Amino acid sequence: MLGTLGGLAATVFAPGTGEAGPRFPTLREGTPEQAGLDPDALGALDEVIAAGLGPGPESTFPGAVLLVARNGVLVKHTAYGHARTHQDGTPLRKPVEMRQDTVFDLASCTKVLATTAAMMTLVEDGRIRLDDPLARWLPGFPTGITVRRLLTHTAGLWEWQPVYLWATRPGAAIHYVSGLPPRYEIGAGRHYSDLGFMLLGELVRRCTGLRLDEYVRVRIHRPLRMVATGYRPPGRFRFAATSNGNPFERNMIATGEPYPILGDRGVDDFRCWREHTLSGEVNDGNAAYAFRGVAGHAGLFGTARDIAVFAQTMLNGGGYGTRRLFSQEVVAEFTSDQFESGQGLGFWTHRFRGVPGLGDGGFGHAGFTGTEFAADPETGLVLVLLTNRQHPDQPYAGLGPTWLAVRQALGRAVRG
Repeated sequence: MLGTLGGLAATVFAPGTGEAGPRFPTLREGTPEQAGLDPDALGALDEVIAAGLGPGPESTFPGAVLLVARNGVLVKHTAYGHARTHQDGTPLRKPVEMRQDTVFDLASCTKVLATTAAMMTLVEDGRIRLDDPLARWLPGFPTGITVRRLLTHTAGLWEWQPVYLWATRPGAAIHYVSGLPPRYEIGAGRHYSDLGFMLLGELVRRCTGLRLDEYVRVRIHRPLRMVATGYRPPGRFRFAATSNGNPFERNMIATGEPYPILGDRGVDDFRCWREHTLSGEVNDGNAAYAFRGVAGHAGLFGTARDIAVFAQTMLNGGGYGTRRLFSQEVVAEFTSDQFESGQGLGFWTHRFRGVPGLGDGGFGHAGFTGTEFAADPETGLVLVLLTNRQHPDQPYAGLGPTWLAVRQALGRAVRG
């Protein structure tokens, strides 16, 4: 469950110094002019979202929340449309309005907002080194599979498998993933892998003695007052709904596309399929069925503002307000290209590449449920777009065109 803020210290100690650290910029509401943004050009963002909004078959999503900040000045935080329009395939008589504080299933944004953030603190504290072999904590893996390889998706692991066909408990799931044969040679290119981040989540537990959700709550989200962020969220929040169960994954298993399915089990061998509209319940099947809602690759929920707080922390060089979580050196390392352009340690890099007015920088991540965020130290920009593109059901429209149009409109708004 998401924790309260009891006991939060009023000051922070800089890592490794034992001395009180500086006060870092925090998000504050202001005008576009104060942030160096053109208000008219910024207003075009509403048109971009409106173009993808609606309940019809040609729409991209029924609802969205968009947030823009620059140099700590929050200039736009707008909710559009509806958080839920259907229940189990039936249209609601009164759709649920989207709000600024609507909580979203962040899907693969979990990889950076939870798992990568946890790894940053462990590197910061000297408990893990990036080139340590995974076998130090999970025996049996080749020595070439290091923490760095897992974070950069270059460890040669399978991209995806329906782990829940063979395991419906976290321990059994890790055992199953650990026993899979490699798909690629270690270092033979970047192959985006959910399985690698499942292993990183388990690494956090074995290194700290705390489950991933417990560790990131205490070490990351509570110090930053990200009060609506966490795994297995309580029902008091207002959620953006996703799909009716997991039809997309069922089709992946049935067709073997885009990844062949290992073993001899299929859709009919699994008896726990969900058929209801998912709301406040993790969409990803492996996170839901195999890991009981807490996994390194998916399962985190949160709001646009909470994500913006984390992004601003990164832009500040690792601190927010009176709290320092990471050193500037650790932030720089994790958000820099590693083996390939576009992939840092967990973070995707060059998120504003090719967008006039925004330069070549920016780091962030995306999630399958329709979530995106990016931040850029050079321009001071924070951009968060959260949608419920999986709702009410298939086919799921791609968020790419909207995300590109949002960045292009933002580029036109930047004055320098």
